[in-house]
Amino acid sequence: MQYHEHQINEPLTEYIQTVWAMESKNDEDIYPRSLIMPDGIVEIIFHYETPFYTWQDGKKFLQPENFAVSMMQQYTEIASSGKAGFISVRFFPWGAYHFFDEPVQNFLDRTINATKLWGNDSGKIIKEMKTLNSFEERFKAVEQFLLEKLKQHKKEEAEADNAIKLIRQTKGALTIEKVCAETGLSKKQLERKFLATVGIMPKAFSRITRFLNICQNLDEQKNKTLTQITYECGFYDQAHFIKEFKAFSGFTPKEFFEKENVYFSEI
Repeated sequence: MQYHEHQINEPLTEYIQTVWAMESKNDEDIYPRSLIMPDGIVEIIFHYETPFYTWQDGKKFLQPENFAVSMMQQYTEIASSGKAGFISVRFFPWGAYHFFDEPVQNFLDRTINATKLWGNDSGKIIKEMKTLNSFEERFKAVEQFLLEKLKQHKKEEAEADNAIKLIRQTKGALTIEKVCAETGLSKKQLERKFLATVGIMPKAFSRITRFLNICQNLDEQKNKTLTQITYECGFYDQAHFIKEFKAFSGFTPKEFFEKENVYFSEI
């Protein structure tokens, strides 16, 4: 598989972590079935070749050509279904809702066809990408598309964005009470804003953030005892840590650290 990243420009840098692409080198070059961990973000996929398969809750389905996947709270599995070619836009946790009006909570833990976000414009960008001949041309087309959508849908929600950034910066260790104190929001205001912007409650977002902090340092964590990991990540005992870890990954920490083809995002 060929992997490329695109250097995005302002003002998109405020909202988007990464724009990246993957493409098969030939018809036999496939993406193996892999686990995708809960990631705390919205990601939008633009398939210009054959879409992937997704397995979730024991069911298999073919992804739409253009779709968004919301902040997952459980793992899923994916694999290519043929020759692959797609561009993925990975938003910061506070970024995606500025590009469409569909509430993120309406597609929590599942995908939504981008026609529900952007109508016929979703199909137009895919058709355009199919006519282009290079990663760079496709990257530029997607970037221009996103700039247009930002102009149409940008919200003025600085308080919500700042609260999300605060939880992210503290790796989920800050209590909700302290987040409220730092932002000047009441607990109910904070909850309403989180549901409107990221689709989940602030406590759930903190839990996912803390889980990802463990995953992002897998090599380092493998050299530590379970007791060390438990307390460094803010859990008061191993039983609570194992239960929380299994809820998100589907595996105990020991089982998870031994697996291959496991992928997760930087929240």
